[in-house]
Amino acid sequence: MTCWVILPIILAAVSFFGSWAVYGLALFHNHVCSLTNWQNKNSCDFNTSETCCHVPTISTSGRNAPENSLFTATTNAGSFLFLVFCMSHHAHIMERNFSQALLSKAALALGCVVSIGTFIAGNCNPGYLMLLHYVGAAMSFVCLCFYCLLLTMLTRRCTLSGLEYLLYPTRIFFTFIQALVTIGCILSTHSSSSSSSRCSYE
Repeated sequence: MTCWVILPIILAAVSFFGSWAVYGLALFHNHVCSLTNWQNKNSCDFNTSETCCHVPTISTSGRNAPENSLFTATTNAGSFLFLVFCMSHHAHIMERNFSQALLSKAALALGCVVSIGTFIAGNCNPGYLMLLHYVGAAMSFVCLCFYCLLLTMLTRRCTLSGLEYLLYPTRIFFTFIQALVTIGCILSTHSSSSSSSRCSYE
């Protein structure tokens, strides 16, 4: 059962290399701006000239062919690996700390929602199914924050590896960062949408 600990490493590797490969393909085909040379005023949301380009987010990078196939494959692999991790972690807690079954089941349920949301976001191209894509992304990011919170609580209450004295403060730190980044993304998306609406009105 302890072999499940390699799943986060595999998940991180798939997500990291897959995301950068998607961005590299999108940049190669001039579908997004370069990370080192883009400004919000040059975004196609605000600038309709031929020199505009899309802001290089993971969603816009995976919008067009051929990189959209790799984007879908990466998100599908990530959602599957995350689901397997959640199930394995829950099974490990049931084996070692059955008294925390309720909290672990809640974390498992949230993990399943995260996996489903990621699958929806990855398979609904934002160029054609924007609403479903962003609904899936919202499900994934928001539920991931709560999942990380429950995982941190389980780390404090359960003894699984003997390294909880290191894992607990580390997970507190990264859960806090995750929440800040998610809130920041939500606020920036709302701000960009408002600005785009004003520009369209003008």
